[in-house]
Amino acid sequence: LFELICARYERKSILITANQPFGEWNKVFPDPAMTLAAVDRLVHHATIFEMNVESYRRRSAMEAKAKASQVVSLRDNQRKSSDCRGASITRRITAC
Repeated sequence: LFELICARYERKSILITANQPFGEWNKVFPDPAMTLAAVDRLVHHATIFEMNVESYRRRSAMEAKAKASQVVSLRDNQRKSSDCRGASITRRITAC
């Protein structure tokens, strides 16, 4: 990525999308000096659009997870109620 940024710096346009702010790019590049140089080249003459929106993938995954837990909860409740139907009265009182 660093080589691409350097090759295009002040020669051609470059469009980069990232899910990390510049402050966390030290996780992308192995060397702090390389991180600083890459960010410096990117922001020089740059137009930055920062869109703080929720990830569609994350939201979809959370909705699917919630739906799955509701299904499991319903199954557990149905299983418990079916266990109680055939039980003796004393077992129903204590267990159900």
